[in-house]
Amino acid sequence: MRRIFVLLLLALSLVGCSDAKSTTLSYEEVKKIMVDAVQTEDGKKAIRQLFEDKSFRELLILNTEEVKKATEEALLSKEAMDFWIATFEDPKFKEAFAKSMQKQQEDLMKGLLNDASYQEDLTAFFGQPDMQKQLESILKGAVMRKELEKVVMETIENPLLQTKWQELIKKSGEEGSDSKTKKEESGAKKEKEASSQ
Repeated sequence: MRRIFVLLLLALSLVGCSDAKSTTLSYEEVKKIMVDAVQTEDGKKAIRQLFEDKSFRELLILNTEEVKKATEEALLSKEAMDFWIATFEDPKFKEAFAKSMQKQQEDLMKGLLNDASYQEDLTAFFGQPDMQKQLESILKGAVMRKELEKVVMETIENPLLQTKWQELIKKSGEEGSDSKTKKEESGAKKEKEASSQ
């Protein structure tokens, strides 16, 4: 884009030099003239021709090492890490992020479950005598309870469900305060009736 700007500025200065009277244009006037020139059909055509030129396109290609370095600096900096940590603490963002990846995860799992070699590996893994003994002991012991607690906690912390949990808690809090207010109102009404008799 800088080269286009330079080319247009050069063309504009050549036109200005050929003019008999010498006038100095302000930045805003030059900008307006260039924007007007680019928006014309001839301007658009000239830009299209520039982009069709192979040598010009090669000038626009960025050095991949420079791009890689800039990306690493941007994404791996302390500020970026702080930003992502803060962003992922927001339940709505986590839910949106998880939803955006949900289809890919489901497709991956379905693909694995339909894969014969993966099924064989699972069957062989769970069919081992040691594995069966471990499963039995896990199901019978206190470890199972801890695992169930862990599953429940993972379910509660699931980004797809956190927004729903918050809404349920908010709704139950509102209902609790409504019922408390109604009880207080009915108690005050009874006291008023008793005092009036």
